[in-house]
Amino acid sequence: MGQNSSLVRRWAGWALRIALTLAVTYFLFRSLRVSSSELSAVDLSEWRPDPWRLSASVVLLLAVFVYVGGLWSRMVREFGGPALKIGVAVWILFLGNLGRYVPGKIWQLAGLTYLAGKRGVSLPVASSSAVLGQVFALGAAACIAALGAALGATSRYPEALLPWALALAGLIALTTMFPVVLRFILRIAFKLSRRQHEVPDVAAGFGARWLGLYMPAWLGYGIAFGLLWSSFPALPAVFWPAAVGGFAGAYFVGYAALFAPAGVGVREGALALMLAPWTGATEAAVLAVIARLWMTLAELLPLGALGAAGALRRLSENDPETRKHDA
Repeated sequence: MGQNSSLVRRWAGWALRIALTLAVTYFLFRSLRVSSSELSAVDLSEWRPDPWRLSASVVLLLAVFVYVGGLWSRMVREFGGPALKIGVAVWILFLGNLGRYVPGKIWQLAGLTYLAGKRGVSLPVASSSAVLGQVFALGAAACIAALGAALGATSRYPEALLPWALALAGLIALTTMFPVVLRFILRIAFKLSRRQHEVPDVAAGFGARWLGLYMPAWLGYGIAFGLLWSSFPALPAVFWPAAVGGFAGAYFVGYAALFAPAGVGVREGALALMLAPWTGATEAAVLAVIARLWMTLAELLPLGALGAAGALRRLSENDPETRKHDA
């Protein structure tokens, strides 16, 4: 009886999350005032990207992935963990990130912690770096989004949006500045994960420094997205504050929607709303969906490349000729 009750609750929870995701996604796209007939009338033959600009966007996106992997590896060392090679750090980070497709967001952090432990990173260090890395990433995203809204409010964004965006970004940034707040976040995260770790010491200035280190990542993500936007000749010229700030803001909104796996639907709806004043509503909706596919495929590239490299290395190590030569 108890097992059946647990199963019913689990399925009810999944149903509620899916319903919330669909409802919020519908609301966001409905706000665009785009009809299904307008979307079905989109001529995809006009959405042929310029291969050079598309390639440049992917290359920059991959470079930012490596930068973020390096940041996480550096935080692991700062908490007393081992020095991880950049390839290993990128592999762990992005394989663990696949957990964000499970609702709740905690699985992303749990996956990262587990994989880091396989590479000799202690549980407290892996957990702390995973949680705080995400905190600073979100804080930096909020700051970049607010900057984009501030610049966009001078042209096509509603001016009433500006104080709210700045206030939210300021509040989030401030929470990362105080060691006591960061330690509180870690305690809550450890409690939710049902692991009793000792909370590491966080010195004054730690938050401001790491928030600043994550800022270039979001600038890079936004510029890469702007290159993707510019690769479609049918779209208007890129308005860079909307591209950079909108991409960061949409990520933040998608992550805040804890019920949506990887923010699917919610992130696309938020991005479309932020782009619509410059591209048009229908075009913004299509571009937002393309951006999801673009980033997801790009995230799989490092995993595929590193996995292939590891397989080749293992084959080489097991090759009798190679062992004979090494002997």
